[in-house]
Amino acid sequence: MIDQPTTLEAILRAKEERAFKQKELLSRHPLASLISLCINIPSSIKLSHEALVVHEVAHNVLIEMLQNEGIELLHHERKIAPTGVESLFVCNVDAKTLKINTCTIENTHPLGRLMDIDVVDCSGVILSRSSLGLSKRRCFICGEEAHICTRVQKHSYTALNSHIKTMVEEHAFANSIALWCERAMKTEVELTPKPGLVDSANSGAHRDMDIHTFYASISAIKPFVTQWIETAQVYANEEAKQSFVRLREIGIACEKAMFEATKGVNTHKGMIFCLAVLCGAIGRIKESHQSFTCKSLQAQMQALCDNLVEDDLLHVKPNSAGARFFYETGSSGIRGIAQSGFEIVFKQSLPFFQVVKQKEGEEIALKKTLLLLMSLLDDSTLWSRGGVEGLEYAKTKAQSLLDETSYVENLDAHLNEFDADMTSKNLSPGGSADLLAMTWLLGHLVL
Repeated sequence: MIDQPTTLEAILRAKEERAFKQKELLSRHPLASLISLCINIPSSIKLSHEALVVHEVAHNVLIEMLQNEGIELLHHERKIAPTGVESLFVCNVDAKTLKINTCTIENTHPLGRLMDIDVVDCSGVILSRSSLGLSKRRCFICGEEAHICTRVQKHSYTALNSHIKTMVEEHAFANSIALWCERAMKTEVELTPKPGLVDSANSGAHRDMDIHTFYASISAIKPFVTQWIETAQVYANEEAKQSFVRLREIGIACEKAMFEATKGVNTHKGMIFCLAVLCGAIGRIKESHQSFTCKSLQAQMQALCDNLVEDDLLHVKPNSAGARFFYETGSSGIRGIAQSGFEIVFKQSLPFFQVVKQKEGEEIALKKTLLLLMSLLDDSTLWSRGGVEGLEYAKTKAQSLLDETSYVENLDAHLNEFDADMTSKNLSPGGSADLLAMTWLLGHLVL
């Protein structure tokens, strides 16, 4: 749904539905005023990545304003659709006070020009900027009155949206990466069918969780992404291993939040580790004004995880699945992958994903990349459930399917059969799922 074009008819219909909803809410709260938040995106793609980021920033700024001003929030709701993301806030205060505060946000926030914040009074009238003696809004490219640029189509959609991307990159970088991480985790769990894993159809080999458990977990993890990035930026000049200690401390807090959200179910422990390292690398690169390339990211991730296997597994003997896996099989698991700078992703799964995506589309590419990762990875999750025999079965079967499924129309049938086999054997390739999400994420972040 994100980054897909919509139609003028759908946009007009959404506008009518928004007006109807505003009227309904004010009828329920007859003495209240209402804030209607939308995002200015001048193209047929209204639900863009940037629109979602700006909306989240605007939403948080509005909530903070209401709290600082002591304004009671009576009701709040959000709607996400191809026509855009919008929020409604019903407030126990007069409309003029609200309008003064919202205009201040539009005029002073670095992303304020992208925020379309209407205020509706208790009688249903939308207050104008001119009613407060304020000037008309300005074009965010040239500074002329926005309605003049719109009327004469002074700037192309390409130029406008390029400028929006630049604004978001400059003023909401961490929020943008957090959304990419959220999208990566949702893309992975929603991919269906998958062998032994939770997806939209079933819970695979996991009897204690379903897709809604994953959604709760993802919501709990997302706020920590900005913490990882901002911490890495603040301490970008310190030795990488010391930064890793800071990132890991945030990761421990993130794990706690995950377990609270899932009522004790481990949905994303491995993914949290992966994101901590990736976001740490992103923050350090951003602060040093480098480009986000595979080479720069892998180098930073290697530096952060230098000697991790030795520090975590050789010098101590922690009682974890990864540690038991190491001592019983000799495989260093996710720690070894991290110490290599996630070489399996940069050298194998990411190039494979990009080639298949170009030929067969993203969904097929994701399914085949999952099979590739399963065929290559010594997955401690598989080992913990089925021992060496279960691990080898999954690797061999994944490789054979990858060799056989040259025709797109056969892929889902093969995956459904594999899912049934994996589920009956209580096997789940959780480590491969984490690296699949990382592959998708890097595919959208690197140059």
